[in-house]
Amino acid sequence: MSSILKQYLNMLNDKSVKNKEDIIMSMGLLLEKNNSRENPTDYSLLLPEELINLSISQKDKEDILNCLLTVLKNEPIYSRQIVWCFGKTFDEKDIETLLFNISQLKRCDKETFQQILFVIDIINNERINNLVTEISLLANK
Repeated sequence: MSSILKQYLNMLNDKSVKNKEDIIMSMGLLLEKNNSRENPTDYSLLLPEELINLSISQKDKEDILNCLLTVLKNEPIYSRQIVWCFGKTFDEKDIETLLFNISQLKRCDKETFQQILFVIDIINNERINNLVTEISLLANK
């Protein structure tokens, strides 16, 4: 793992860092940029300069997602942004893991649920559909 990625993940884990939305957005864009899908996005306009040319390995991706799950558990105010970030993986397994974690936390606000619906819009997976149904009950409380 590169030192700059370690630095970003450390900031995410640091509870004294108050506004993590930009960091989470950068991690999502980094995941999307390094995805194998064809993508015409100009990341030089979206990512911090130090992340533009950064390539990440499968292990780096797993570390980013695990870090985001920790933030989800410790600082649920970022749940909407974390759902968006997981969506950038375009990976059903990763999205299922996220939804399982949200279900286990037993909390989901309406904005986060709306983001979940957006992320899963093109997924037809029974386990994910069941988790979304379960989470919808949390969002409607």
